[in-house]
Parts: sequence; C-alpha cells; structure tokens
Amino acid sequence: MVEKNSRRSFLKTLALGSLGTFCLSSCGAGRKKLPNILYILADDLGYGDVKAFNCNCKIPTPHLNNLALNGMIFRDAHASSSVCTPTRYGILTGRYNWRSRLKSGVLAGYSPALIEEGRMTVASFLKEQGYATACIGKWHLGWNWATKNEYVFSDDWNETGENVDFNRPVRRGPRAVGFDYNFCIPASLDIAPYVFLENDQVEAPPTRLVEKRDGYEFFRSGPAAQGFIHEEVLSTFTQKSLDWIRGHKDSEHPFFLYFALSAPHTPILPSPEFQGKSGLGPYGDFVMQCDGIVGQIIQTLKEIRQYENTLVLFASDNGCSPMANYEHLESQGHDPSYIFRGHKADIFEGGHRIPLIACWPAVIKKNSESKDLVCLTDLLATVADISGKKLPDNAAEDSVSMLPVFQGKPSSPVRETIVHHSINGSFSIRKGKWKLEFCPGSGGWSEPTPAKARAQHFSRIQLYDLSEDIGETCNLADQYPRVVFELTRVMEDYVKSGRSTPGKPQANTGAVDFWRHTLVNLADQPTKISHKAKGKRVIGAEKPELLTDGILGTLQYDDGNWTGFEGIDAVMLLDLEENLAIGSLEIGFLQDQESWIFLPRTVTLESSFDNKNFKNIMKIEYGIEKNDKPSRKKCIYKGPDIRARFIKITAENIVHCPLWHSGKDGIAWIFCDEIVVN
Repeated sequence: MVEKNSRRSFLKTLALGSLGTFCLSSCGAGRKKLPNILYILADDLGYGDVKAFNCNCKIPTPHLNNLALNGMIFRDAHASSSVCTPTRYGILTGRYNWRSRLKSGVLAGYSPALIEEGRMTVASFLKEQGYATACIGKWHLGWNWATKNEYVFSDDWNETGENVDFNRPVRRGPRAVGFDYNFCIPASLDIAPYVFLENDQVEAPPTRLVEKRDGYEFFRSGPAAQGFIHEEVLSTFTQKSLDWIRGHKDSEHPFFLYFALSAPHTPILPSPEFQGKSGLGPYGDFVMQCDGIVGQIIQTLKEIRQYENTLVLFASDNGCSPMANYEHLESQGHDPSYIFRGHKADIFEGGHRIPLIACWPAVIKKNSESKDLVCLTDLLATVADISGKKLPDNAAEDSVSMLPVFQGKPSSPVRETIVHHSINGSFSIRKGKWKLEFCPGSGGWSEPTPAKARAQHFSRIQLYDLSEDIGETCNLADQYPRVVFELTRVMEDYVKSGRSTPGKPQANTGAVDFWRHTLVNLADQPTKISHKAKGKRVIGAEKPELLTDGILGTLQYDDGNWTGFEGIDAVMLLDLEENLAIGSLEIGFLQDQESWIFLPRTVTLESSFDNKNFKNIMKIEYGIEKNDKPSRKKCIYKGPDIRARFIKITAENIVHCPLWHSGKDGIAWIFCDEIVVN
C-alpha cells in the first residue's frame, strides 16, 4: 500500500513529467499558468558571430554561450527572408513574407502598415490567452502615419516627412496587431525619421535635420527629434525592456516581450564600455554589446524569479551585412557567415541561415542541439501548441510547431520543407538535403550579383546537395532534373494554395511569380535587322560585336544580345570605315531594375571625320523613376543629315542603385544593344 505522502509525491512527479511540463504552477482557481515568452531578435547578426555555433568565432559571446548551455541551439534554423522587414512579418504572422504586398526589398521609413488588417499575429493570439504583450525596439513593418491634408504615403524611398503630423498617433501600428505596450523606432536605425514612438504616439517630433554618415557609422540624412542620439538608442531600448520585465514581477498573467534590437545593424555604434573590447573593430564590439544585453535580460528574469518558466528565444533576422567589413574580419580569422556562402540579402545559406537559441529550463534539456529544419515563421504555431489552442485556417499558413523539438521527442522531422527569399525577390525551396534556387547568382549583394550572373549567362536555376556541398559550389540542376521537377511542383502548390501547411487554401496578397528571375518570355524573341553599321567595328565595350550584329535584344538581359557596363559610363566608338551621310541613328538601352539595370542618366551622341575633332549631335536626359517591369528605351536621332565616319556614344551611369531600390547603394548597370545607322 502506498503511503499518503508518497502517493502525493508520486502524483506530483507524474504531473510535472507529463506533456504539459510547461504548466508548472497554478494561477487562480486551478488554472494552469502558461510560460512567459521573451523573443530577442538581433539585427544583421551572422551565424558565425556566436561561439556556440562557430568554434572559430573570434568575438567573445559569453552570455549567448551560457544561454545555449542552458538550452538548445538549432543548427538548421532559417529566417524566411535574407533581409529585415520580410523576416519580421514572418515572425509575427507565421506567414511567408512574399505572400504579403512586399515582393522584394524592405520598407522605407514612411511606408504604410504591412501586416494586413484583421490578420492574427503572435501578439494578438497571446493577448487572447491572457498574456501581457509588449514590443520594444525596431519595428520596420510600417504603420500609417497621421498626415496633413489627407496625404497617403507609399513605399517609395523618396517620401519625406513634410506631410506627417507628428503630433497625432499612428494607425495600424503595434497596438493594432496585439501589443499592449510598445516603444519603437519606425525602421532600421539608419532610416529616417529618427524618432521614438511610445504606444503609437511620437514621443518628441523631429525638430532638426541630421547629416548622413558613412562607413561603420552609416545612416541616412533626415529629420530627427532633439533628444534622439543614435549612439544611445540601443541602451534606451535595453533599459525600457528591463523596466517592463520588472514591472511584471508579481503579475498573475504571463507576459510576451518582443525585443527587437537595433544592432549590430548599421550604424555600428558600440557604447564606450565596449569600444575596443573585441579586438576586431567596431562590429565585434557591437556584437559583444548585444551579447551583454542578453546577459542583462537573463539576470533580470532570475531576479524576479521568472527564469525557470520563461521561454527565451534568441535569433537574428538574417545573415551578417557586408557593412560589418568582412575583409577586415576575415583578416583576423573571423567569418560572420561561418562555412556558408553569401551574406545578408542573398539566396545562399549565409543570407538566411541564422543562430537560433531556445532556453526554457522547465522544459528544454540543457546543452542540447537540434538539427531539425526550422523557420522563424514557426513561432505562432509553437505558442499555439504550448497554449493547447487550434489556429484558424486563415492564420499562420506557413508556421509549424517547434514544441516537440523543445521537448526532445519529435517523432519525425517537424518541418519537411522551407521556402527562402532574397532581397531582389528571388526564391528557393529546401527539402531534406536538396536546395533549389530559382535564380542565377546570389539574388542579393554578394558575387555574382543578379545583373552580373545574367550578363555572364549563369544557369537560370541552381540545385545543391547541402549534405555534400554546404558551400553551394556545385550546381547539380542538369544532373538531377527529376529533383528539380519535384521541388518545382511543391513550390507551385505552395503558391497556389496560399499556404505550406495543412488546411483550407488561402489567398496571397497580390500575385506571386517565383519564376520571374529564371524564365525567358518565349513571345519576346530577338529581331534581325539590316542597317549601315552592321558588322562594323566598335571600341569600348566588353562584347563590342553585339552592338553591330544586326540583332535586337529582348527584354531578357541574358539573351546573349546585350553588352553591360557595371558602375561605369558606357563609352562606345563606332567606326563606319568611310564618311557616310547619316539620316538617322539609334541605340537601345535595357531597363530591368530588379536586376540592378537602369537607364543612363544622360546619353550624348557625337560625330567626327577623323576621330580627333568631335561635334555634338544631341544629348538626352532620362529621369530615373521606379519601374517594376523590364523595358527597352531607344535613344534616336532623326535628321538633319550629317556626314561622319566615327560616331561616339556616351551613356552616363547612375553608378549606385537609388535609395528606394532593394539594392540601394549597390553598383548599377547599363545594358546597351544595337547601334543602328541609316
């Protein structure tokens, strides 16, 4: 016979060892208490920047290492995108970012709200379960600014704050998606306006204009509040978070804090106490400051006796940015991307494979490691599983619960596939060891860039076996056409169904075309023409023969009929071999802004008898306006007749992609076609 005290102990042990381990204490009349959830999101932190993930990491990260020792690290965790805004959308909604209106790039500082009205978020779901919810840090998901004269903002990077009424609250901000409290900046710390908002209200309106900085300290010029000091923002966010956590010391309700760090993204501005501490320069110092913040958060949880029953998740929104100065870091033996190819913005692993740590002492085994494929979109399904609630069909369409992994007993891989997305809107799908990329090149900022990959006629699709080739160096698309076919069919189904998880089909917000960076429009074929310059010699282009071969190119920049100029003016000299009477002259230019190909700023035509003395024929200026569709522009001269042997064409390159472009500040291309003379 079991004694009464022993029986009680047995029953207590049984309860604590059950599936509901996370319900450790009771609250109210027999009501189980759910865990607190604290989500810390670093900005542009590389997989290789944390010692727990990279044994060769040169940056000391003792607090993150300790978090890993007391929890679980994920070796195969991914952001849904390789840039910030899309990833944040995925985290909070459980839906792939490319299903939203944002098909490439990131939002600007004045962009309207990205999260659709009525869409469930992690915050709104947890609020329904009785959680206190807060968002502190970088928002970058847009909101609807109060405006003067009913002005309506767009996602255009040329928008300014002159139409904002900073004295009125924003609409469709954090509070509208479920956060009881918020203290945020609108976007990244390098994007204006530079103001704090508390509970959707601007704390202090901008009263001054700050000038742009470059290098490590890069941020754009723009309006700023008087007390807004870039160097102090990260510390301000940290203190706000610590205060908010302490304010829930004795609360009967669990809390959810989404703490989105503004670092180590640019401007890279480590506090004085961290400057010089890493020995690797400002970026290493800034990573150490982020690590220190994690230590402060954990210590505060312990002080208020909430550590044991708090699920702490630490992640990065994408890979490390090249602004960290890879060349310098690698010279010191440190690689922020670890063994992976590429970095922030790319479709390659370095763009979206991120460090993810989960610590939940009441549930997760200490010093454990998971190789399960997981995505940052999985948060909403996970918290629903923890809460024992079923999600509706129109929520968390791409979210899979990680709770079985936390408990150390997944019966099978929790996630079979994952879809990746790069800054220019390129897609990739991963299933098991196979990764199929629907684009040539990186789809982002690393080499080969989209324009360079197409100019050099790289394969339109890439297939890699990550079990044998984690560096993505050997394209197997031609060797395994069946794998390409099968993964393509899966991708087609995900797009058509509006979801990648079981459930009723849902609608995407706007059309989704995952083939757009790979397919040739078969209806758009090269056109053969005859003219006086056909076959004549051209000097000044990488492939000069393409400019007089009698073939007009298509809207596909990699059709073999265009010649490109990267970051430099296109200066071409045509030799007609004799003085001719010229009645008309034209040259074609391609515009494909998604591939970083822009019209020239100006085009100048000159003529000469002797290749020494040139006479101006005409000069045309083009405005560089946003255009999502590829197009062809002809620069045409028609009479009066001129006589000349030599024609000089100078097309002025804009050099860098405009600020509103997804590749802002990246190198711009000019693509030229046939020089037609009649």
